Amino acid sequence: MPARSSRHLGPFSFVHCGSIGVNFFSLGFFAEDPPWSMGNCCSGGEYQARKADADLLAFPGIADGSVTISKDSAEAMSAMKAVFHRLCTSPSDELISANDVAKMHNLLGEPLDEDETVRMMSFFMASSPSEKVVAFDKFMLWWNELHDSSADSNQYYSQERYRQRFKVLQSRLQDPKIASIQTVTEGDVGSRRFRVWFECDGHRLSPWHDVPLRNSDESYNFICEIPKWTRKKYEIATGEILNPIKQDVKNGVLRDYKWGDMLFNYGAFPQTWEDPKHISTDTGCPGDNDPVDVIELGARQRPVGSIVRVKILGILAMIDDDETDWKVLAIALDDDKAPIVHDLNDVEAHWPGALRCLTDWLRMYKTAEGKNENKFGFAGKPQSAEFAKQVVEETHQAWKQLLVDASAKGKMKKVVSGPDLYTELALGASQSMQPAPA
Repeated sequence: MPARSSRHLGPFSFVHCGSIGVNFFSLGFFAEDPPWSMGNCCSGGEYQARKADADLLAFPGIADGSVTISKDSAEAMSAMKAVFHRLCTSPSDELISANDVAKMHNLLGEPLDEDETVRMMSFFMASSPSEKVVAFDKFMLWWNELHDSSADSNQYYSQERYRQRFKVLQSRLQDPKIASIQTVTEGDVGSRRFRVWFECDGHRLSPWHDVPLRNSDESYNFICEIPKWTRKKYEIATGEILNPIKQDVKNGVLRDYKWGDMLFNYGAFPQTWEDPKHISTDTGCPGDNDPVDVIELGARQRPVGSIVRVKILGILAMIDDDETDWKVLAIALDDDKAPIVHDLNDVEAHWPGALRCLTDWLRMYKTAEGKNENKFGFAGKPQSAEFAKQVVEETHQAWKQLLVDASAKGKMKKVVSGPDLYTELALGASQSMQPAPA
């Protein structure tokens, strides 16, 4: 495939894959990042760190003033306190350093000059920039002094802009526990030994069982298995202990998508399970024994193993080999279009033809291997975000029951690591689970 530039490709483009002689539609999203090969992909944490500043400063609503927070409102204070707490390395102390304060200024687009930095150090009476001496109340005194609108009425805009950016920053920051998860690769890309492991504070964990489904802001955690514009069929290994991501193997052969490059970031929601003993009333078919699949529609290519906060837009009821294989449609909260895309109508408004294009890709991709087309419930019509959330909740309850049954049979182990418990559970080929509640 030729490299995609950072220009818009149109509502959808007809692309020819010369290597396999198959035509397919590619979505007209903004390809802002290069189509890295897996060997060049950085970890999710490294990627997010490199993009954080640019993402924040480019966020829609800052330049045009469409993001508004009332002066001294409870919402503004809540947002500012939430951001402050995210920078606290020790929740019991609730202190940050002068370096952290300077970092917040940089992220909010108002870096301190030399005089302000000296003034800040004196204000906090810090012996060094890294000393943790700044409590939230003290920070607010500093912030109010620096943005005192009573002294200069022209400072009011700056003060409001600063508050607005706090709100944006809050929406961008991950939960501290999620942000501390890193990926570690093992084996060579393109080999059967290749694995992407998940670690937190030096201890391995399960992306399926130990990463929470939801965040405190009601967003969902999407785990990227297959980056857009790539073909290797990576998946969470539900049959292996701690469930690393690996390349799928069938009949001893590593699997790739022969139909063409993946048009979207593809992955799964943690802590969900499509129960193979539960017959869906929507499709008439049992679950596929996997976590719920997610299609992330944002512009950026996400690295394998990245954990991304998303909001749900809708869902497709795909039927694959007579099994229910739900495909949740979502968009990353840090995507430029996330503030204006909330449901399927918005998807169609901003990316005309995208939903049909997605459905056609999912319907046809197996035909490149000589197999039949996939089928869909609801005549292939995507269902609403509310319906999708109900499906996700049902599969979350099924996952909970899976753990209960596995624990009762001695097939699950909790590993203690400091204050945390990590889960060891693999679905063996002979493992028989009780059906989840309908």
